[in-house]
Formats: sequence, C-alpha cells, structure tokens
Amino acid sequence: MTGQGQSASGSAAWSTVFRHVRYENLVAGVSGGVLSNLALHPLDLVKIRFAVSDGLELRPKYKGILHCLTTIWKLDGLRGLYQGVTPNVWGAGLSWGLYFFLSHDPLHYKPIMGNKNSPYVTV
Repeated sequence: MTGQGQSASGSAAWSTVFRHVRYENLVAGVSGGVLSNLALHPLDLVKIRFAVSDGLELRPKYKGILHCLTTIWKLDGLRGLYQGVTPNVWGAGLSWGLYFFLSHDPLHYKPIMGNKNSPYVTV
C-alpha cells in the first residue's frame, strides 16, 4: 500500500512547493534568450575579431565595425556572420529559460507568516 499513497502525497507536496512556477515563463525566457542572441551575435563576432586581430599581421585589419561586418559578409556570407552561434544560443536559451522559470514569479511574492491557507501575497 505504499506505492500509490506515496505517489499521490509526493505529487501533492511538489505541487504546493512549485505552485508559483509558470511554464509560460520558461517559454518566454528561452525565446528571449535565443532571439536576443541571434540578433546580437554578429556584433559579438565583430568584438571577438577585433580582440583577436589586435596587433597581429597575419589576421585581416578592420577599419571599423561596418568595415568588419561587410568584409565578413563578402568573404563568408550570412554563414560567416553566425559562426559559432550554436553554443551561444544553447547557453542563452537554457540560462534565461531557467532564470525566468525558477525565479520570475517568486520575485513578485512574499510569504505571509502564520497563514497556512495563503502563503503568498502580491507585493
């Protein structure tokens, strides 16, 4: 008689602990992290190219941000602007998704001491 009884009480305990968690926040965090990374990755690539080519004659010299972007576009096309985007997208999507999933709603609630029926109140 321990299988079903423990399962029901275990799920009830988890549902009370995580009742403030909304899956919409997970989706919002993942999509925000992915889209912001996709939009800004070419500028991150330019920053890395400037840092790497600092003072070395073997690497191409860039006159500025636009020159760097147009040079990469002419040599490698769109694929060149998004070199190395996959790990960044995974990292940003995962980190922002988990951040919003686990901590977004608790930031807007604070516990009420002594009231077991309503442990959270909107701040």
